[in-house]
Amino acid sequence: MKPTRRPHRTILAVTVLAVLLAGTWAFAAPESAVQNGQRVFSERKCAVCHALHGQGGNVGPDLSTVGAARDEAWLKKFLVDPQSVYPNTIMPPFRGTAEERDALAAYLRSLN
Repeated sequence: MKPTRRPHRTILAVTVLAVLLAGTWAFAAPESAVQNGQRVFSERKCAVCHALHGQGGNVGPDLSTVGAARDEAWLKKFLVDPQSVYPNTIMPPFRGTAEERDALAAYLRSLN
């Protein structure tokens, strides 16, 4: 007996697979706050002064474990007005949007 060909099943399977894959790209999950904060850290060139895991500058403190020592509220306050927390710091205030600042604080909080 000759096997029966069912091209419509193959076409259907390929079509469903293509739609699922296209949907995955079209509806990618939005960037998380931590991912956004990591991007802000990079774009704002924070690593010029701060190191992370041995990479970056040494003007400011190494931030590799800052999330274990500080909560998000403290980080946000410090980013807005560093001198209010440490009067002798040379860290400038963060000059981004509130959303960027909050994302940066979330990213820093994740470092522990």
